[in-house]
Amino acid sequence: MRFQSLQPLPRRRSRRRPSLLAVLTALALALPLTVQAVVPQAQAAPSAVTLVGSLQSELGCAEDWDPACAATAMTDPDSDGLYTMTVLVPAGSWEIKVALDGGWAVSYGADGVQDGANIPLRLAADAELTLSWDVESHRLAVRSSALSGDYDPASDAALVADPAREGTDETFYFVLTDRFANGDPSNDSGGLVGGPEVTGLDPTDKGYYHGGDIAGIIENLDYIQSLGTTAIWLTPSFTNRPVQGTGDNASAGYHGYWITDFTSIDPHLGGNESLAALRDALHARGMRLYLDIITNHTADLIDYAEGQYSYVDTATVPYTDAAGQVVDISAAAGSADFPRLDPATSFPYTPVRTGDVVPDVLNDVSLYHNRGDSTWTGESVTMGDFVGLDDLMTEDPRVVAAFEDIYTAWMDFGVDGFRIDTVKHVNMEFWESWTATIDAHAAATNPDFFTFGEVYDADARKLSPYVRSTGMDATLDFAFQSAAVSFARGYSAQGLSGMFATDDYYTTPTTSAAGLPTFLGNHDMGRVGYLLAGGAVGPETLRRDALAHSLMFLTRGQPVVYYGDEQGFVGVGDGSDKNARQDVFATQVAEYAEQPLVDGTTAGSTDRYDTSSPLYQHISGLAALRAAHPALSTGSQIELYAEDGAGVYAFARVDRHEKVEHLVALNNADEERTVTLTTLTPGATYSSLYGDHAPVTADAQGEVTLTVPALGAVVLVADRTVAAGSPSVTLTGVEGAALSGASAEVAATTTPHRWAETSFSYRELGTQEWTALGTAEDTTPRVFADVSGLPAGTVLELRAVTTDAAGNRAADSALAVVGANLSGTAPDPDASVEVTVPGSHNAAMGCPGDWQPDCAAAALSLDPATGLYTGSFDLPAGTYEYKVAIGGSWEVNYGADGVADGPNITYTTAGGTVTFFYDPVTHLVWNDAGSAGPSAEPSATAAPSATAGATGTPTAAPSASAGPSAEPSATAGATGSPTGVPTAGATAAPSASADPGATGVPTAAATATVVVSVRPGSVSASSGPGATRGGLARTGPGTALLLVVAASLVAGGTIALRRRA
Repeated sequence: MRFQSLQPLPRRRSRRRPSLLAVLTALALALPLTVQAVVPQAQAAPSAVTLVGSLQSELGCAEDWDPACAATAMTDPDSDGLYTMTVLVPAGSWEIKVALDGGWAVSYGADGVQDGANIPLRLAADAELTLSWDVESHRLAVRSSALSGDYDPASDAALVADPAREGTDETFYFVLTDRFANGDPSNDSGGLVGGPEVTGLDPTDKGYYHGGDIAGIIENLDYIQSLGTTAIWLTPSFTNRPVQGTGDNASAGYHGYWITDFTSIDPHLGGNESLAALRDALHARGMRLYLDIITNHTADLIDYAEGQYSYVDTATVPYTDAAGQVVDISAAAGSADFPRLDPATSFPYTPVRTGDVVPDVLNDVSLYHNRGDSTWTGESVTMGDFVGLDDLMTEDPRVVAAFEDIYTAWMDFGVDGFRIDTVKHVNMEFWESWTATIDAHAAATNPDFFTFGEVYDADARKLSPYVRSTGMDATLDFAFQSAAVSFARGYSAQGLSGMFATDDYYTTPTTSAAGLPTFLGNHDMGRVGYLLAGGAVGPETLRRDALAHSLMFLTRGQPVVYYGDEQGFVGVGDGSDKNARQDVFATQVAEYAEQPLVDGTTAGSTDRYDTSSPLYQHISGLAALRAAHPALSTGSQIELYAEDGAGVYAFARVDRHEKVEHLVALNNADEERTVTLTTLTPGATYSSLYGDHAPVTADAQGEVTLTVPALGAVVLVADRTVAAGSPSVTLTGVEGAALSGASAEVAATTTPHRWAETSFSYRELGTQEWTALGTAEDTTPRVFADVSGLPAGTVLELRAVTTDAAGNRAADSALAVVGANLSGTAPDPDASVEVTVPGSHNAAMGCPGDWQPDCAAAALSLDPATGLYTGSFDLPAGTYEYKVAIGGSWEVNYGADGVADGPNITYTTAGGTVTFFYDPVTHLVWNDAGSAGPSAEPSATAAPSATAGATGTPTAAPSASAGPSAEPSATAGATGSPTGVPTAGATAAPSASADPGATGVPTAAATATVVVSVRPGSVSASSGPGATRGGLARTGPGTALLLVVAASLVAGGTIALRRRA
């Protein structure tokens, strides 16, 4: 939830029934209806309103749960329908509700539901509370006079904290060692004798070793450092199985992911001695060394006796311990009494070791999952073999301990950080334990040691938990990669705006988005030069490639340059995997030699360490600019302008010590754009640092006008510090609103167009100890609180303290309740996205990335005249895949032929406006660009798919070009469609702790008569976007619709229906 505004106690207000109105509007437009309304009579005031619950005896009643007790009676002195009481509530855990008329005939519980569940209320200290109950909404609200007031230096100064900064502000060069430079031909065969099938060496085959080594990197350190690099990140370098597979499926371990010895560097790369030499050479230059590490799997050294490799889930064949008892390894993960398993009986397959691993502890085949190849869905995400690679049982503490020993030893070797592979394919308990050990060792040996994980997902909500809940310093910023490439392709600047808005998920007292390594492409998904145009090259692709790098170097995060991008490498074939792993030294691979570079010239078979190449010059210039201006590297980032469509994205970067605004604007349109925006420094004159923009002066309100060249960027710097002035801060939202889960949103508003830092905290009401939530650095401050460990009903005081550029401060507090809405108001049913078309076109629609079911930019709207949800979008030419999602998640989605969790739908457009249609009755979805529309009623096979399950693949694809969906239909979220029409009231009975005299009989309600005439063949709107199929046929009498609607509305006591003959 997002807090909207602090409000006083709720007052009497007009009754709203938005869902009912929407249904009746749709019915009226779609069916000829005759409606006779019976005006409801005013509801009689109750003779008594009593707060009842387990705390009544503490408040002066003879016993708890007494609806006749005068001591907890609520009053309405001004007869406005709002009953209140103010009382000192003792510390403790309580349950409450409201009873009317001195008995249990009518009572209201959680969310204003008649005979609803008891409301939890927990106080850590005695506190005076004002409780109110609204006769119309039936909801209970809570307020407190115990909240802190305005800023008080004596108590609030301690709540102010610096924004978090992790790492040492690197510019990374990510290099695939085998493909960069051959400094020592004597190690090309790795000390092995034989042909390529033995040594893995074949420089003519892109799937084998080519001879590059660590010595070659050392020889070219001048080239790497002159690019602006401060740290080198090597692909996995440990000893690998030289060759895996047979025949056409055979290839070599040149990439480093088939590890057989975690304690030594592969002889093909030069061994441990070469790595030590590189370490020393880098440290002598003030540079750092990062290793790519793996904990998820080893090389394929375990076979299954059965000769079968399909995944077998634990529901079909559960694990059993050595005694034959069924065990749940997920529940036991990390525990000291983790069960011992028997290789002969505990697994669905019988593991047989075919080769050894170092260290020896990992040779025990019972330390592997042994369930077959992952399907990338459900439990197989963390338990399945990684395309045949042996998946370690990381739930077992012995595996955890082994990897703690392995990688603390490499820390002692002198490396400066780890990039951690396949993080989301390992259980969270492993990361919690392992990162704690790594952090403790770093604190004792190298406090600047930095770790970042690969979580292949373009959604900060899925990336950030690995930062928030473990000791990992950061994750690779796949969300940035997706949005940056989309922007550079010419998609809407709103995509960047949406992506950067999710930076708040990373804000904690020790972490922030500033530490995220940002990148544009890699050895898996492909190079940015390919992703920008699907392999098309030429002057425009070169300019867009440069624009993408400008964005990466001028925004927050730690930029990563993928080796060879600075030479304009693009890629061959589909552009991914081995097609993006070219040789920088003279290649012997014909495909690599014949490929075009991004500017259209042919790569050829020649060494490519050209420091005068256009992209090398561009990147090195950006790196120098960033290094010279701390604001551009570690400063805060405040959005100032985002065009709705292709065009300008502008923001300010401000170093918290200098407090000077650096104004950055990028333009992804193919013509120059002029924009007017409001800066943070009224009256300042801005001079150009980059892009040759003429000086501009802000007016008294801070407005300036910038002209940004086509596919270009400008950076200007102000001649004075950012403006200060009377700071203000207001926590946004409704007092008493519910917070829940590990990422409960807490937001505030501050003085517009003024730089500020806002520190957030919470404490249990009435206590003295605050829990810090983090410090926000922009003009829309927001953090996310982890309240998952607090009992439901815990009453919290939220606190925000903001500091402006002059050091002036302001503060505000608000009340919140864990897991219970005691605001007195209902959540806005219109606040969430209802129907969207997630797909590989989302970035082009203005979403932060592709395959995002909750993106408002991809939302469809209900057309009452047709009953269909529709939306039109301006899309570039291309082939796309998509589905329709309900409720902003993958939980309910429909694909081809209206099948729940069905296949993706493919279409091709020549470019221009594409209109999408979704029928909420049949669940068919189509568009006017060529995807199949509803030619007939869907067949009986349009049922929920058996393949539904939790997603295991990334939710963002690298580009909108045709290709495999990043959210395959098989990985769509859970199953069946929702019910047709929501009931008018919750059906929960009073909880067991309520007085046994509670009857559960609903109050009488006013009625209306609706007389409906139905004409055969009519078409009507359904009751909702995910209405159950069969609620209304597209042809026929429409009786089913009446039954569905009537059942809902009559159940709520709202209307009565009768059908005219």
